[in-house]
Amino acid sequence: MSLKAVTYCKQYRRANVHTVGCNFKCKGCPYISNKESTHQELGIEQVKNALKSLNVKWVHFVGGEPTLCQNLGTIATFCHEELDVKTKIGHSMGWNMPPDDIDAMHITIKAYSDKIHKEYTGVSNSRVLDHFRRIYDQGITATANTVFIPNLIDTDEVENIARFIAEVDPQIPFHIIGYMPVQGMPWHSPDQREMEDVKQTAEKYLEEVTTSCFQSLNEYHQKVKENPVYQSVRVA
Repeated sequence: MSLKAVTYCKQYRRANVHTVGCNFKCKGCPYISNKESTHQELGIEQVKNALKSLNVKWVHFVGGEPTLCQNLGTIATFCHEELDVKTKIGHSMGWNMPPDDIDAMHITIKAYSDKIHKEYTGVSNSRVLDHFRRIYDQGITATANTVFIPNLIDTDEVENIARFIAEVDPQIPFHIIGYMPVQGMPWHSPDQREMEDVKQTAEKYLEEVTTSCFQSLNEYHQKVKENPVYQSVRVA
């Protein structure tokens, strides 16, 4: 999979290396029906030169699924050895283990039940759960999230995910994302009461639980645009 862009958030001194592609086919993904937009692939030297020109503390790898990028490890090592900065995989399905020189990783656990995971993503979750434990045991700072889908990945299922994470470490931050309706799918977006209930359920096991819920991609992108944490400019 290819390198798509480098963006920079000056306020937080964070560079984002954007990759293309995902190896899951989640039925409720708002992006799955969209073909990847045409983009000019960046070479690894272009990415390195862009990062060298910036005043950065962190380099985040985002996608898609960043672990599919064959140059991920090379860039992470460059960040450590030549820039002396921290690295984070900003979003991953956990199907692949990260390369060396990754300091933090945010992992989506789609479901705890293998049957539900297969139904929703097309693949088993046993590898994901095993990798989650291994990533934590390697000393990588782990955070997690799941998508709460009433009548599929419901409160009971989120509770099982929270219990699993707590068995690894109850201090791991966990974010619950309310399902965003996707055309042709039978599920509804959770209401405020459902979001409050699922949050309280997860808090029985974990010390830090947060939530978000958007009704459309437009609403999501607008909120992201307004949040200074995510405001960045393209540099390559």
